Amino acid sequence: MAVNPYFKDHRGEQKLLDDLTIETIKAMGRDLIYLPREYLKIDPVFGEDPKSYFRDGFILEMYVRETLKFGGNKDIMTKFGVTVTDRLTIDLSITRFAQEVTTKKPEIKKPREGDLIYYPLSKSIFEINFVEDEEPFYQFGSLTTYTLQCELFTYSYEDIDTGFTEIDEVQSKRSDAAINLGITGSSYTPTVEFIGGETIYQQDASATLIEASSGSTGIPTSLYITNVSGEFVSGITVYGAESGAQYMIDDVETTNVTIPKDPKSDIAIFNNDGIKKQSYTIEFSSDNPFSEN
Repeated sequence: MAVNPYFKDHRGEQKLLDDLTIETIKAMGRDLIYLPREYLKIDPVFGEDPKSYFRDGFILEMYVRETLKFGGNKDIMTKFGVTVTDRLTIDLSITRFAQEVTTKKPEIKKPREGDLIYYPLSKSIFEINFVEDEEPFYQFGSLTTYTLQCELFTYSYEDIDTGFTEIDEVQSKRSDAAINLGITGSSYTPTVEFIGGETIYQQDASATLIEASSGSTGIPTSLYITNVSGEFVSGITVYGAESGAQYMIDDVETTNVTIPKDPKSDIAIFNNDGIKKQSYTIEFSSDNPFSEN
């Protein structure tokens, strides 16, 4: 014998439950910002994209289950420093997500692992680790909410430009501007390469070298510099304080590039030229194969 269609899985009951769920979240929840992650090229081996970025933000009412404190294992002291493991469990209406996000970006059917949630009260950004889409389990034969398991976001030099100032500051506070100097010809000294992180000079101007870009011949064609003091001009020689390389500046670009900065030391992150320089001093021989001296 079939079940009574007027008491089970009735569309009227489902619509009522959905409306009540939305009303409850609007009354008891908070306005949070959903930030979808966009990818340039996903690595098929590791399943990740180091060049992912965030360009959009959607304000949505969400219910935060934590009431006394953040979840997680509190702050943990490790050999790498203090690790903050704050977690949030968030409920979000399926209908409201479709209205605010899916209608504007049809490729996003539901919240996705890897996307971000900004929590304005603590000014924290959380990353979605898991999306549960069957809880509560088919009340009146329908699903009304997503449950998001989120952990405090660890910034890894993603490009963040959402239009929300308080969110975009995550990147701007960890980046520094650099100027591009075009150089031409050959070095005026036997040294051809600059060393990343060294100080470069030109008359009364000085700066820190971030990176030297080289052409197919291996000769540098441009220099990215930061911490600029004075003014670099074209037509005058620039030289490296440590490397001794000297080149003529051909062009000074006014367009700046963004160089990642370490969030703790507030120092720009350079390439590994310094390590390479130290490796040149290591001597290997039959008497000293490991260069322990």
